[in-house]
Amino acid sequence: MAFSAGGSGVRSDINVTPLIDVVLVLLIVFMVLVPKLLNQTSLDIPPKAPDNVETPPASDQLVATVGEDGRVAINGEAIALEGLPDKVRTLMSNRNKKLMFFNPDDNATYGDVVKVMDICRGAGVKTIGIMTK
Repeated sequence: MAFSAGGSGVRSDINVTPLIDVVLVLLIVFMVLVPKLLNQTSLDIPPKAPDNVETPPASDQLVATVGEDGRVAINGEAIALEGLPDKVRTLMSNRNKKLMFFNPDDNATYGDVVKVMDICRGAGVKTIGIMTK
């Protein structure tokens, strides 16, 4: 409310100067932001690779598989569970990276998989990687 200097009484009109200032600031903000919001960048996305393609392991990688029936193979070569520690020791003896990947069958027993991992850890494997689908 504003008071007049010369007369008596209260003026009942609204002071719109602060409202105009706020509206002008909002107008400037929107004038600056709208071009930025409308700017679009086009992307070239590569096509999706087929899901059923399996990449064979590289020659320097060791992949141990544990079958549903508990059979163990390293890079496709079947190995008896009793001979596994010796085989892993010979494979790890000349490697800098003591790394082995495990690709157990989905229906393999958890205890069999952990047992094979423990045997490999005891035979010199420092890092174990578990492959997922």
